[in-house]
This record gives sequence, structure tokens and C-alpha cells, in this order.
Amino acid sequence: MYLKSLILAILASTLVFAAPRQTGPWGTPTPNSELRHRLHSRAGSLDDDSLHRYDMLEIHPTMSMNPDSQIFRSSVIYTVRASQIPLDRVDLRFTESLTMDSVWSLGETTVTYTRDGLDSLQILLSPAVPLHDTVEFGIAYHGNPAIIDSWGGFRFVRAQGDRGNMGFSMGDGLNLDLPPANYNWLPSYADPTDKVLWDAETELSRSQTATQFMTVGMPVSVDSSASRTVWHYRLDQPVSTYLLAISAGNYRTFVQRTEHPLIMNWVYPNHLAAAQIAYANVPAVLDSFSARFGPYPFDRFGYAMTPIGDMEHATCVFHVENAVQANHTYDWLLFHEMSHQWWGDWVTCGDWRDLWLNEGFGTYCEALGMEALGGHAAYQDYVETDLFPAALTTNENFPIYNPDYYWGSTVYEKGACVMHMLRQLLGDTAFFDAWREYGQEHAFGNAVTAEWQLKLEEHYGGSLQWFFDEWVYTGTRYPLYHVLIDLIDIPVFHIAQTQTTGTLFRMPVDVRVSFANRPDSVFTVWNDATADQTFELTGLTDIRGVQIDPGNKILKRATYTYLGTGTPLSPALPKEFRITSVSPNPFNSAAVVRFDLPKSATVRLRVFDLLGREQTTRDLGSLPAGTHQVAWDGTNAASGVYLFRLESEQECRVAKAILLK
Repeated sequence: MYLKSLILAILASTLVFAAPRQTGPWGTPTPNSELRHRLHSRAGSLDDDSLHRYDMLEIHPTMSMNPDSQIFRSSVIYTVRASQIPLDRVDLRFTESLTMDSVWSLGETTVTYTRDGLDSLQILLSPAVPLHDTVEFGIAYHGNPAIIDSWGGFRFVRAQGDRGNMGFSMGDGLNLDLPPANYNWLPSYADPTDKVLWDAETELSRSQTATQFMTVGMPVSVDSSASRTVWHYRLDQPVSTYLLAISAGNYRTFVQRTEHPLIMNWVYPNHLAAAQIAYANVPAVLDSFSARFGPYPFDRFGYAMTPIGDMEHATCVFHVENAVQANHTYDWLLFHEMSHQWWGDWVTCGDWRDLWLNEGFGTYCEALGMEALGGHAAYQDYVETDLFPAALTTNENFPIYNPDYYWGSTVYEKGACVMHMLRQLLGDTAFFDAWREYGQEHAFGNAVTAEWQLKLEEHYGGSLQWFFDEWVYTGTRYPLYHVLIDLIDIPVFHIAQTQTTGTLFRMPVDVRVSFANRPDSVFTVWNDATADQTFELTGLTDIRGVQIDPGNKILKRATYTYLGTGTPLSPALPKEFRITSVSPNPFNSAAVVRFDLPKSATVRLRVFDLLGREQTTRDLGSLPAGTHQVAWDGTNAASGVYLFRLESEQECRVAKAILLK
């Protein structure tokens, strides 16, 4: 689930960001032992929830569903441990729209229940379960779950095309605070820190139009008779309850790999051929993620088509049906959700304030998926044409950590850009070593931002508090650099940060100097968190131009003013056809699409919602080479994610933005 300084070192070749290990204004690296002691004083340390007195260990449901009559039945056995004090009640969240049939004990404890409070269920235990002991009890219920969110939770839908009548769930809700939405079909404790094992039996009558009832985990067995089919699934790795899911529909399966892991997909009958093309890159990218992050953490992976999506349920992503096309337009979405099997499912954010550890990581992995297929150039292109524009054009103005809005470009694309900058700051070896160790240390558990920072600092060799304060914890937006190049007397350049709102940033900045009669020179300066800073170009003559951050390592905007004979290095015409921004993002109700044309071309704009329904087509005619823009009025459209597709005679580009009314 989908944006500084006093030391000038002049070198002859391009450098990655250099870690500030020199003596002087920045001091020496902080010892790792001190970094560890500082962890629990930082924002977002993972503390026990004093109101949650139990640990849910296992959930064993037996479920039947009739999508034709829209009735859902379930009998669930829970194994719970008294984790803090003797346990006399288990508080669960559960929709009032389902009818309770019974509760029972699997041991000597007496079990009763009350429903005191909105969408609440209390399981009362007598006598109290001693501290550290476990109790098993069952709950049976039935009905048609009420819709609780515009996107999340369980719902029945009627047949359309080759879909058939179906019922399915989405673990998160876009309109819920906090997000988990599974309580409208499964009594549960929805905190991400409570991880459970799952052992489920799902049943369909043979007379229904639905052909398969699937859930997360490995398929263990299928038992068919003349009247019914029962599927048994088991998940042997603990996951948060919001990552559990069910779906029953008219499905066909196809397998891309039989083991390590099993890659098994559920698609509608007439979409099988398209899915085989759309998912063709999945095995290779999964292998590339395994190489970078550590072995795939579960026994199975795959995608199940659903009317809405996408959601990274453990072992099986529920993938929006209209994105299953006989092309690779939605590879980015497949890669995003695949990466969540590590970052979100294997290691889960310890608090919803840390959601960027799921979604910022997942959005960054879109670029890593492109890199796996097309090399570093494909990675850089994705960062510059998809991640940067979304993060630069959002009108959101709050930090990544503890965001005002979970599902926007600050958490997703800016979070991904932070990952890109950290990779530049540490270098590939240290960055990916740190990421693998972070995963291993929190495997099948939870982590908060402070723990991710600590792991990076161990490999960086010094404190990264300056970076996390500005980019994650409290800082907002990004730097607006204005570079004044003065070549009249002694060559100097000034870097001013001109943002009027947001944060001043301390960052290492690459500088490229071009000359009239010799090769360019690239060096790195540290630009302080200050409004203006001056750097001398000592000993350099014949300077033709100066450009900062030529490799686009920093999320930023930059403008230039020249005094003297120099000229900017930016070319007069764009180098490629690309969408540079959709702004504002989120928008209400008009969005402006800005794009570059390297040569004259006939251009058309098409806008789609995330279900693949076309909202508009505009022929822009023949346009000259240069920078252009076109507006789309979404007044009559519903809130949601929209895809903006620009097409020329030879190629197309797609960008996404959120309409939020």
C-alpha cells in the first residue's frame, strides 16, 4: 500500500555523498555504544501499550461464504496469553452488523461475552487466567458485514464481466483512524504489534457461482464432495491482524514457481492470458529483492484479483482488477506491494506514526524493481520522473513521521525520496547492509523510526540526527536552492535556501564546475541549515558554469543567477519526454500536468481512476519541443487516486495524483 558548509573539498571526479567523518565543525563520529543509549530518548520509541493486557498468539477460523445470497458465517478459535497481568477479559473490536451466535471455552475457564461500546466485544474469563498462561476460546457469528470504509474491510459485490459474485476483504481503511479495517469480519485486536499465527478452513457450496475461497498462508489441502469444497490454509509465520484477508470468487489459478517460494495467483477466467503477461517480471524482481533484503520471509507469494486494491496481505496481495492488463503499465504497483512482504509484513511499523517504514519503503522499492529490470539508469529515471515530481508538488505541509494524513505523497513519495537520499549518503554497500541487518533484527516483529535510524548510524559511522530531524521527525517540505554564481572577480558561488515555509536543511551538495577548455570537475560541499552560504572556487579559472546536485541526489528545486560571463549548464531543451509534475498533489478539484517534450510531437492526455475507468481524453494537438502544461478539472469526479497518461506517437508516460475533496 502507494516523495551545508565550511569545508570545501575540490576533487577531480564525481563523488557520492561523503560521510562527515572529518574533524572540525562536525566533530568525530559518535560511538555506537552511545548511539544505542540514545535510542530510547528519541521520538517514537516502541513502548508497551498499558491498555492491552494480552498477547494474541493464534487464530483458527472455519469460514463459509455465499456471495450469491451475501451471507458470511465464521467460527473462530483464539489462543491468547496473559502477557501483563492476570487476564479476566479480552477486549476485541468487532462490527455490530454481524450476529453473535455463541462463545465457548476449550478448557476449564468459563467464557461469556458482552457488547459494551460501539463495534466492541468483550470476552469475559472466569477465573482470571494467571500471568503468562494461555487460554483458548471460540466465537461463532454470521451475517452480511456492514461497509465501514470507502475502501477497507469486507464487502460483497455483484458479478460484472467475468468476475462473478464475490466477497473479499481489505485490511486497511483509508477513512479510518486508526487504519485497520478487518474488524467488520474478524473479531480482532488491530494494533500492528500484536502478531498472530493463522490456520484457516474456508468452505463454499458447490452450487454457488464462486469457485474458490482463499485466504493468506500456504494451501495445505482441498477436500471436495458432491455438495461442498473445503480449502485448508496455514500461515506459520506471525503477522499483524490487519494483514489477514479472505476472498471468494470465480477464480482460476496459475503458478509461476512451485517453491522457494510458491508463486501462485488468482485471476478471473478471461484475464488469465493478460495476467501471465502482466506478472511476467514478478519472479525476477522477487529474486532481486531477496538478494538485497534477505530471503523471502514466507512460503508463498502471489496476487489475487479484487474489484478494488492494492493491499499487501501476507503471502497474497489483493490486486485491483483493472490493473491486470496484457502489458507492464502497472509493474510499479506489483513491485510496491511485493516489497511489503518484507517491509510491512515481515517487519511491521511499531506504531501508525511510523507508517512511512511500510509505505515510504514500499514506494522506494518501486524504483528498486525498475533497477532490477533495467539497471541503475532505470532506477534513476524512476526517481526523477515519478518519485521527485510527486514529492515536490504535494501541498501537504507536515512531517513524514506522525503525519496529518497517512495516504498522501508525504508518507509515500517523500518517504521514498528520503530512502534515495540515505542511499546516496551511505553508499550502496553500507545502505543495503544496514537494511538487511535491520530486517534480520526485527524479523516477524516490529520497528520504529528510531531503530531504523540507529541501524543506519552503525554503518554510517556517526550520528544522523541532523538528517532525521530535518527530513523525517519535524522538518517539512524540501530545500529551494537559489545559486548565485559570481565570476566577476574572485570566483565564488552562494547557496541560499529560499523556502518561506518548512525547514532549513543541512545537506552535502555535489557541485559541478564546467570550463571552457578542460573537463568538468565535481566536488562536494556541506551546506549548512542556514539562509545563505558562500563558497570560493579557489584556484579555478576559465569557468563556464556551475551546477549543484547534477546527479539529482537531493529532493529539491534549484534556480540560478549569474554575475559575469558564465551560463547555466541546464540545456535549453528537454532531453526526454516525461511528466515533470502533477500539482497540487493531493488536488481539489483541478490538477495541472506539466511535461517536457524533447522534440515536436502530437500529444494526448488521458485520465483514469485506479479501477481503470477512463475519465477524460484530451487531444492537445501538435506541440513544439519544450515545457508544457495541461489542466484537468476533477469537479465531477470522486476522491481517489488518478492516473494521468500522456501519449505521443511513439511513447507514453504515466503519473499519479490524489483527488481529495
